[in-house]
Amino acid sequence: MIKYHLAALALKCFSCSETSRNIYRGLGNWLGGKKRANGKMPFYYFDRLERNIATCLKYGPLRADDLILELGTGWVHWETLTLRLFFDFQAVLYDVWDNRQFGALKSFVSQLEERFGQKGFLDGCDFERARSLIRKIERTSTFDDLYELLGFRYVLDPSGLIECLPHNTFRVVLSSGVMEHIPSATAPQFVSNMASLLAKSGLGIHDINLGDHLYLYDSSVSPKQYLTYSESQWKFWFDNGVQYINRIQRGDWLRMFAQAGFSILEEVDSYADLTGVRIHPQYERFSRKDIDCTHLALIVRKG
Repeated sequence: MIKYHLAALALKCFSCSETSRNIYRGLGNWLGGKKRANGKMPFYYFDRLERNIATCLKYGPLRADDLILELGTGWVHWETLTLRLFFDFQAVLYDVWDNRQFGALKSFVSQLEERFGQKGFLDGCDFERARSLIRKIERTSTFDDLYELLGFRYVLDPSGLIECLPHNTFRVVLSSGVMEHIPSATAPQFVSNMASLLAKSGLGIHDINLGDHLYLYDSSVSPKQYLTYSESQWKFWFDNGVQYINRIQRGDWLRMFAQAGFSILEEVDSYADLTGVRIHPQYERFSRKDIDCTHLALIVRKG
């Protein structure tokens, strides 16, 4: 567990002041941007696109007057950007800090185009339309140019509570790898605010990573190693302000969505066998299914 503790210590150090947090984000964007612009895109990005398109086709194709909201758009606005290749709509891209990487965005879109026409990938989609739009994206030189082309609006809101956006407006809200970073104290309010932004019968498409993010630095530990620690232990030794995770479990997420007025249309989960892992008593109220769940994918509808 040495690498696990060293990673936690390093992230703690980067979290100690606003200056150190800015250094962490600046270095991360510079190094990560170069890697993504010149390297291979993770394969799960293709899976996310296929899931999003299938969902939109199943529950109602997007229209030109629809407004879409992507939460925590990160480096490349992947969810809305790739949907926009196949559907006409407008979008708001919401984030709490600016992690955008223009070179990575163009690289990922180019790698996506390379898969067009491969058997079993996005069968029935209009690839000629997508290729035409990709050519226009390649000619843009700034994010502002890109947003004007696609009909997108970028919103930075450090509060992270999405209270600056219009209510009863959005047809679809999407997020991937975002909800686990919302502060646990404000997560119920966040889910409730999200419901208020959606129009009647609006859809939510969300991927929530329930795993311990420090596991990425040390795979010798449990994928949910954080379940072994009390709240005070976690805050003192491992919690940090640059890669914060809220440790909210599957059962609590489902409860928050239900209390906010959402119905669950689909749930696709991933699990790890945590038999033998010492679970701290504060998690004893959760079912075995909740404990073992490492990834929660939800499609929800506003009632």
